[in-house]
Amino acid sequence: MKPALQKGQLTTWKDDRGFGFIKPDNGGKEVFLHINALKGSGRRPKVGDTILYEQVAESDGKIRAARAFIQGVVSQPLATKRKNRKGGLLETIASVIILAAITLVTMQFSRSRSPSPITSITQPGCIIKGNISVETSNKLYHLPGMEDYESTVIDPAGSERWFCSESEAIANGWRKAPR
Repeated sequence: MKPALQKGQLTTWKDDRGFGFIKPDNGGKEVFLHINALKGSGRRPKVGDTILYEQVAESDGKIRAARAFIQGVVSQPLATKRKNRKGGLLETIASVIILAAITLVTMQFSRSRSPSPITSITQPGCIIKGNISVETSNKLYHLPGMEDYESTVIDPAGSERWFCSESEAIANGWRKAPR
């Protein structure tokens, strides 16, 4: 069950401090209103605005407004003077991570036909190149000294790989290149 919305007039507003007080239409004590309770408001409040709000009792017995909005104002993100540092920091970190990922992917595609420095690090001593022919899609391996060895580029992302021995290449279904 949703809490009932209360209605009242904003009698005091300290814009520089982000809070004020609402005089409830049904009488009673003034209700504290903090700018954070107006998250969906399209503008900052002014004295005289009609405020719709949920009334919440604090543990010390004080009453405050929650989930409030200004009557007649279209909801949209509120432009506050101070930015939420935690949210801003999280957005910045997420942006940096996304930018780094895009950069890495772009670099990988731009060098897709050049040898990866990571390949030589992950396969030390394995010098047999397992390459997939672009024309025939055949899995061919190249030994050092063969005619196409130097120009053959290994793309691990394209299922190409390095082998440590000829028998390993053959056991994995690769054939010796013709030249």
